[in-house]
Amino acid sequence: MNQKNNKNKLSLFLLVALFVFSVYSVYLRLQLKSLSLSKNEISQSKTKAIMMLIEYQDTAGLVNFVNDLDSRGIHSLLSASPEFVEDNCQTIKTLLNHKMQIVSQNPSGSFWGLPYEEQLEAIKDAKNRIETCTGQPLRVISSRYFASDENTVKVASQLGIPYVLARGVKGTEAVVFQPEEYPDVKILSVSNIPTLEFEYGSLCDYSYWVRQGSPDDMLAELEAGLSNKKITPVSHTNIGGYKQRWHDMWLKFLDNDKLDWLPLDEYATVDITLPMWQIPRNKNAPYTPEKRPEIPYDQEMDVSNPCSAQDLEVTSTDGSDSTDLDPQNNIVMFHNGQGPMCQEAMDFLKNINFPNQQILTSQVDFTKKLDTFKKQYSSSLGVSTSFSYYPIIFIKDKAFSGFDKDIQSQIEALIK
Repeated sequence: MNQKNNKNKLSLFLLVALFVFSVYSVYLRLQLKSLSLSKNEISQSKTKAIMMLIEYQDTAGLVNFVNDLDSRGIHSLLSASPEFVEDNCQTIKTLLNHKMQIVSQNPSGSFWGLPYEEQLEAIKDAKNRIETCTGQPLRVISSRYFASDENTVKVASQLGIPYVLARGVKGTEAVVFQPEEYPDVKILSVSNIPTLEFEYGSLCDYSYWVRQGSPDDMLAELEAGLSNKKITPVSHTNIGGYKQRWHDMWLKFLDNDKLDWLPLDEYATVDITLPMWQIPRNKNAPYTPEKRPEIPYDQEMDVSNPCSAQDLEVTSTDGSDSTDLDPQNNIVMFHNGQGPMCQEAMDFLKNINFPNQQILTSQVDFTKKLDTFKKQYSSSLGVSTSFSYYPIIFIKDKAFSGFDKDIQSQIEALIK
């Protein structure tokens, strides 16, 4: 009898345990579903963003800005002329591996009102030249002031280019239009500045700088724009990637946790579908030839290091092997020849009576040679302990990343 009771108790216990486990499983599934929904709601509540870059001068600020973006996993579009791409082809090809896409910028001006045949010729020429350099299909076209019209869209459709940029029509909110007549092309209307003092400029550091604006003015508008569904912040990288106070402003904004930075195809979901004639167009671009900045460009303080270390492995005539480099009897310096720290280090080497070997990013196997030394030295002294900044200098048993007076003093002590 006792044995039978024990079996009944065990069966009852197992049934209760199974019931409790089932209830708990349901509870866990509901919690996980709730957590998943919460994450989606958080993601959907963020402002969708993609960073737009413009450059036409040189690559110093551009490389610095893309380095800042890539380290944060942020995608960008670079608006550049075919001439700029050709002149800086190897650097551009490298940056394309860092979440950047090229936008063809018409070098001769805006597309507004330009006849179809002229736009076709200009865009086809730019497409061929840019693709010859990059080896990748051109996917976005634009012109000065982000100007475009129906002829631009028609050419894009004919040439298989899926995106056309347009000047903003809803203040700081960016809008993706789908023209009914051209289902294979999307029009991305960029963010503009609604503030009267800076009105009609795109949401760009140059727009503020040229109109006596400050980085604080722009940051306030950028943060106000976080109430929108989408925004497209813009930097002329010779300002945003090269001038210290503008660069500091951008770093603060890039780290804002209310932004959902997306690659182009994820960002450019259609917001409004309309016939082409109903898609609004903004042709206000009141830039004057005379610039009136609060601080003139050459008086703006440069960033302390616009030559962040990049894997810019390009072609040159120098075929020296790593074994030719001798840090025991030479100062061995890897750099790209740009930026204050690189320039100061080059001047230092000119003025001391000690042999040196300089390896530029434009030389064959630059990255391979540098990696060989980094493995030997494991860590660096100076501005960066992780070889993040050029110049990277090896002398005796020491390695230095960056350059300043303290590094200079240490090197002088080593070579005495």
